[in-house]
Amino acid sequence: MYLSENKVKYIFHHLWQHVRIHNLEPHSIIIVNDCKEIPPYLENKIIFIQSSQAHPEPFEIIFHGKKIPILFGTKDPNGEIYHFDTKGNLIFRHDLLSSAFYLLSGQQEIEVEQKDQHGRFPFELSIQKKLNFVHLPVVNYYFEIITEGLETFAQNHNKKIDRLRLFDSFAFFLSHDVDRIAFHHPFYVLYRLKQFLGLSPSNLSKSKIINLFFQGLGYNLNPFKKEDPWWNFGKLINLEKKLGIRSTYFFLKREDGFKNSLYHYKNKKIKSLISTLKKEGFEVGLHGTYRSAEDGQNLSFQKQEFETATGTKSIGIRQHYLRFSHPHTFKLQSNAGLIYDTSLAFAEHDGYRNGYCLPFHPYDFETDQMMQIWEIPLVMMEVSVLNYRQASFEELKQAVNHYIQEARKFGGLFSLLWHNCRINDIETPGISEFYTKLLESIIEEKPQSLRGMDIYKRASTFEQRPPSDIFKLI
Repeated sequence: MYLSENKVKYIFHHLWQHVRIHNLEPHSIIIVNDCKEIPPYLENKIIFIQSSQAHPEPFEIIFHGKKIPILFGTKDPNGEIYHFDTKGNLIFRHDLLSSAFYLLSGQQEIEVEQKDQHGRFPFELSIQKKLNFVHLPVVNYYFEIITEGLETFAQNHNKKIDRLRLFDSFAFFLSHDVDRIAFHHPFYVLYRLKQFLGLSPSNLSKSKIINLFFQGLGYNLNPFKKEDPWWNFGKLINLEKKLGIRSTYFFLKREDGFKNSLYHYKNKKIKSLISTLKKEGFEVGLHGTYRSAEDGQNLSFQKQEFETATGTKSIGIRQHYLRFSHPHTFKLQSNAGLIYDTSLAFAEHDGYRNGYCLPFHPYDFETDQMMQIWEIPLVMMEVSVLNYRQASFEELKQAVNHYIQEARKFGGLFSLLWHNCRINDIETPGISEFYTKLLESIIEEKPQSLRGMDIYKRASTFEQRPPSDIFKLI
């Protein structure tokens, strides 16, 4: 896959956040198509071979004991990962640049036209599913391979090289999508009756449904009722403060009925909650409605409505249902004045949708250039594990431990979305205690606990562009 000059710049821009060689001369890096021979006049250069394959033809290599898929090969896919020739050139034989671009840019989402019932790119059709590597930040591994090669080059040519890490250990980004706030809302009480009568779908038994119906009915008739199980924000705030966590809450406005929330931003309880969160140092942001992923006017209106009602400027967003159309939704978000998104995850499976465990810039295929908005990738949503995958609490915890170790390797981040309405022992016995212990175990790993706005600020301050003349395509 021959990359355009802008696509190569895009990859080097992100690679430059991991490693920098000082005092490189112009055109020290040469990109050569695999249909051509390496020019004999090249000396002391860093050479990347580009594959002529139009689509991924993956094979595996073993790197630091792990099987890493290379998506685009060259004439000699079974050769060394990199080597030096007699003229002092460092030559990367595998097409790591195209492989990294394919994942990081989301190119596979452009190529796959089929979407799921919610208009999302389906995990089932992803290359991560096909090759079973959704659990690995493969782009980070590509960059690590390149970095190790560059370190050897710098040593051989007496050049200074710096390894860089955005986070000393790893960052923990906890967020909550505030979709539902009233478990016993009359709407849900009526809906459970419809489920019992077979008029609406349900995975619960008839006895469980009718039990929940009568609980809801009794709750609404009781003048001395306790706090609703989904209005658990006081407990969440106190737990996170105790553990030294400051999370990000994304709020969803009422629109289009059941697919969205049943509250408005101007609701007194919501405004009071947002005020409390801000006062306690938490971040509040926009949870874009179901329609907003494809409707820019709608998105801009709800952002303005949110800011007017709450007196809070929203710089971050997560799209409801993780609905996303790449790169269209990014453009709508940018036009609305949003600075970062954190929607990119597979709804059906935890892991790395773009193969990367750090913030990154998306790519605009329509204009062939890097976009300025930031993506903070979502690594795990509790619904993906407990509902879609039907995994146990223990399996979820094991997955969290795995992603923490991957983040630690690369100075990356582990991001966890846990809905407030999914910490309800009535629906899922034992989940409150499990959630508490899970957060405690994460904090025991000593991460930097950061809000989305902190991660964006840190990444944008850390960010440096490589010299514009550092590479040449031939």
